Amino acid sequence: MTNTASYKTIRQQLRRELPSEVFRARPLRAFLLIPIFGSILALSAGLLLWKGPWYFMLPVAVILGQLYGMNGFLGHEVLHGSVVKSKAFQNVFGYLAFAPFLISPQLWRVWHNQIHHGHTNIGNRDPDSFGTLGRYERHPSTRVVTRLAPGSGKWYSYLFLFYWFTFHGQIVLWVQTKFMKAFQNFDRRRSCIESILFLAGWIAFGAFIGFEKSIYVILVPMAVSNFTLMSYIATNHFMRPQTEDNDPIANSMSVDTLPIVDFFHLNFSHHVEHHLFPKMNPYHAPKVRDWLINAVGHRYVSPPHWKAISYLYRTPRVYKDANTLIDADNTDRMMAIADITEILETSPMSTPIGVVL
Repeated sequence: MTNTASYKTIRQQLRRELPSEVFRARPLRAFLLIPIFGSILALSAGLLLWKGPWYFMLPVAVILGQLYGMNGFLGHEVLHGSVVKSKAFQNVFGYLAFAPFLISPQLWRVWHNQIHHGHTNIGNRDPDSFGTLGRYERHPSTRVVTRLAPGSGKWYSYLFLFYWFTFHGQIVLWVQTKFMKAFQNFDRRRSCIESILFLAGWIAFGAFIGFEKSIYVILVPMAVSNFTLMSYIATNHFMRPQTEDNDPIANSMSVDTLPIVDFFHLNFSHHVEHHLFPKMNPYHAPKVRDWLINAVGHRYVSPPHWKAISYLYRTPRVYKDANTLIDADNTDRMMAIADITEILETSPMSTPIGVVL
């Protein structure tokens, strides 16, 4: 296997060389729901009943947020079919995982499984991308959301990771499903109703427990869980090239993190691996990572997680062309993605970035 082989050839070779069990569903993974969701209920009840000082309540709320994030990671793999094949069972997991973020599992299947995975970083067809300069110039709404993103230089962009997963779900539901052709057969009405009901549930719960308790039981956990999910999602594709073919090795990026973090975040750091085999359970993703490192060398991009997050704020989000990012409000600021990749993989944090091309 040469490091110039196509991603299709690489995928075929992986299937031949890795054990067949790597590509089978892993039903026992479903039992993770018991400790994760049980802990969510237990910690929520504890915060409601406990009247401790804020410096004790806050760390518990942060742990609760991590558990919501873990539940989201589990729901993600279940809805991909890598745990159980039953759609009804998948839906139960989907509601438990994504209802707290106001996202219907029906929306998630179409938005994420079909459209994002089917059109990853391809022009303006990926709902998760901030798109091209042409789209930025044509659509005022794109200008608004791009200024919210890391790399815009706006002070409020530093809040992005703490709310974007929930907020972006609403953008997809209320805006993109209406105007993107890929959603034309989507049952938008059902997902809109569900999202409104999820929000009403949070509002009613917050009103019942009061504002002070809501800080620790709802607001902090949701901010922490959004940050946990987006710390991966935002690094997956935002600093990778746009591609004509859906080539995960070219348009996606994994990150390296601590083994204990991978354990609790269910190997979500292995994102190139996930895009190569969306229905492969993440439990087996490290095997694919080891194979890719040996087979394709530097084509496989996986910088340290903390460095990837940092450079989100040092690079623009709009594509001038497939291989160049541009600050649409300051077009003198452009970065070649090849240069960003080299910096992410080889340079210390002190390396300057922001070279004008």
